[in-house]
Amino acid sequence: MTERDAELLWALQQGLPLVSEPFKAVGERFGISAGEVLSRLHFFMESGQVRRFGAVFDARRLGYRSALCAVDIPDGELVEKAGLICSHPGVTHGYERGWPNELNPDLPGGPNGRHWPNFWFTLATGHSDFDRELETLRRNSAPYDLLVLPAIKRFKIDVTFDSRTRARDERVPVPPSPHVAAKDATMLEFTPPEKALVRALEGSLPLTERPYEAVALGLGLSEEELLSKLTAWAAIGVLRRVALIVRHRNLGFTANGMCVWDVPEASMTEVGRRIAADPAVTHCYQRPRTDRFPFTLYAMIHTGEWEETRRLFVRLGDSAGLTPGQLLLSLREFKKTSMTYFA
Repeated sequence: MTERDAELLWALQQGLPLVSEPFKAVGERFGISAGEVLSRLHFFMESGQVRRFGAVFDARRLGYRSALCAVDIPDGELVEKAGLICSHPGVTHGYERGWPNELNPDLPGGPNGRHWPNFWFTLATGHSDFDRELETLRRNSAPYDLLVLPAIKRFKIDVTFDSRTRARDERVPVPPSPHVAAKDATMLEFTPPEKALVRALEGSLPLTERPYEAVALGLGLSEEELLSKLTAWAAIGVLRRVALIVRHRNLGFTANGMCVWDVPEASMTEVGRRIAADPAVTHCYQRPRTDRFPFTLYAMIHTGEWEETRRLFVRLGDSAGLTPGQLLLSLREFKKTSMTYFA
């Protein structure tokens, strides 16, 4: 991938402007035409680097509830159990997480003789359906106990990957984003036409110079009406962005890790913001502490090699003055899909 392609791919992940000809606006930043931007986008899609081009919504604002879940499954049953759990339509991500054989388990970040749940997944459903669907997954996980870890605070939720910095050690500091508490994510009521609009945008949009016009025509709206609605949704946090969603493994980010630390409540906001401010972190949440998993701050990181991810974990902890935590590396991916709303 050329430097220009990498820069363009990064920009398209940040979000397209809500204007009639968004690719023309992007192209002007790079000194190229809208047609050239679309040509590169077609290449990114066809080469497997991009999963979809569409809207990214705030699930909570759409009335959805989610939680990170974990269960410890014996190795001999893992594939069967993971497959059963991942067959549930509300499960969007499913990973085996642990410690690879090629790394010394006594290194910082390693298990050091401790044992943790090995299968991790995310459940997201409509708010009124959540408890019922969670019970279904408890039955699917039986006889092994299910650990349920909903987010208490969100410090960072946007996922973007810059292939230009994958192999670099230096990181450019960015201002910390304010955390969003669960109670701040007010659920709204959506009309049937608004739900139809969400469904039309959650997949891959047409790769044309005027993609919003094509969507609007399919819904019996004018382009102006659709853009007005999207602008209003963006202003209140329903719509996070319209952007490319990449396949990070195909960009070389193959060593994915979940960092966890036990952070006291009194310092959680300060530490969470500091960890989230690092560009290497794609997600950062506060979750409840339990006896089975005694950690409260979670951060996701991605690099190209296990040892690089481990060193990054250590650097993040040291930079925030954290006591030794735990790094759970994603050894196997069972499922990774985007949310489907109002199905």
